Amino acid sequence: MNRIVLFSFALIILIPLSNSYGATQTKLGDDIFVFVQSTVRNSDGTLVAYLESTKFTDLNLPGMKTFLDFEASRGNDPIIDVDVEQYQVIRRIQSQSFDSEGLVASTILSDNVDGKNIVLARFAHDGYPVISGDTLESMWTFVRIVS
Repeated sequence: MNRIVLFSFALIILIPLSNSYGATQTKLGDDIFVFVQSTVRNSDGTLVAYLESTKFTDLNLPGMKTFLDFEASRGNDPIIDVDVEQYQVIRRIQSQSFDSEGLVASTILSDNVDGKNIVLARFAHDGYPVISGDTLESMWTFVRIVS
């Protein structure tokens, strides 16, 4: 009986700690809101996994601002009005094909700065298995205040 009570108590303490994973939650209205949707499809095009998040274990805001300034200069990203604020919506898609078997446990957005690969955002998740022929498509949506 004491073991069940102690186990339940330990579980109650650990659940709130385990949900955060040290992640930063982005919200609309922050300087930068980040949302990622990832789909994995097999070689037949069948959906294998779908993940989405606004929580990131690594969020490099200074690097992200530089990245978004560059990305905004490349395209025609819409600016929308919400109440009295103006927001720019930047959406980019990353694709990857797999040529071997493995397990993917995070979705990462990185940038090459001065020849070095810099992590801008990392969405850590439980993971999904991939095999040769599978494809990953991650759609990154960024919303930032421009007014």
